[in-house]
Amino acid sequence: KFSEFKKQLYEKQKLRFNYGISEKQLRNLFTEAQRSKDPAGLVLLRLLETRLDNIVFRLGLAPTIPAARQIVVHGHIIIDGKKVDRPSFRVRPGQEISVRPKSRNMVAVQESVASPQLRLPTYLTFDSKTLTGTMTALPEREDVPVQLEEQLVVEYYSPRL
Repeated sequence: KFSEFKKQLYEKQKLRFNYGISEKQLRNLFTEAQRSKDPAGLVLLRLLETRLDNIVFRLGLAPTIPAARQIVVHGHIIIDGKKVDRPSFRVRPGQEISVRPKSRNMVAVQESVASPQLRLPTYLTFDSKTLTGTMTALPEREDVPVQLEEQLVVEYYSPRL
């Protein structure tokens, strides 16, 4: 039987490993989420879901989040016409995410678009011909495919920050 602390730690680690972020990044995102008027757990998930590397993965431009991070870091993604190479870039509703014209023929991108692993979330739209996606709204809890109790993550961080 797990203690309360172990359950909280397990949920926090699940979140970290799923999104591939460091402890410091998650702690900073949680601090930001706590300042919000909305529930901290939901805001934390929104902050994680709106990271550029995650959006590239959800659009089906990469097979995994680490692969999406590499595509972003190597400068293959443009947002509203400007090259962005920071995986932690926060995408806002209405922004258009696309693959640079020079990078559209990359094998990894073409394979991912041809055989998407996940269904497209409701807050994203994607045109597979132009390899362009748009974030239409902020993600809701139902849009997050991670099986997780975010309240345990909030309980883990609350006494520590």
